[in-house]
Amino acid sequence: ALAYGALRSLVRAQEHSAEVAARLGRLQFAVGLIERDVASAALRAVRDNYGAPRPMLEGETQRVELTRHGHANALALPRAELERVAYVRRDDRLFRLRWPVLDRAPGTRPVEDELIDGVDRMDVVYLDAQGREHRQWPPRGGIGDALPRAIRVTLEVQDFGEILRVLE
Repeated sequence: ALAYGALRSLVRAQEHSAEVAARLGRLQFAVGLIERDVASAALRAVRDNYGAPRPMLEGETQRVELTRHGHANALALPRAELERVAYVRRDDRLFRLRWPVLDRAPGTRPVEDELIDGVDRMDVVYLDAQGREHRQWPPRGGIGDALPRAIRVTLEVQDFGEILRVLE
């Protein structure tokens, strides 16, 4: 009976360890994806579903949307290597949105990929060329034809605490 109890505790601990390792892997993947997308930001504005121009990068504290280089094209199809992506926190989950086209038509919907759950807080701050912080981009009264100097992304994730990245 003692041996069974010890073995059962060991198996539970191993299962918990595997769950934590898998969750950490998903978190590392999500943070790495954000880092790669911001690092490969493209100087390309887009048009929204109604034909209105949108800046190359726009965002608030809970959402950032940008055009990025490096859209995979394994089949060598005739299309752009640019992609429009966004990161948004909804219902304690972090999503990455991808649009199938840059300049959208009415009814164009993004593909939503859930990256990780248990996200208690997402805070995005944009730093301009002078190092001033802004809670949105483009800043009020500013123009949308420039990228921020850096973006500070803070994620507070259950079981892991606060993750802070400053991305140029």
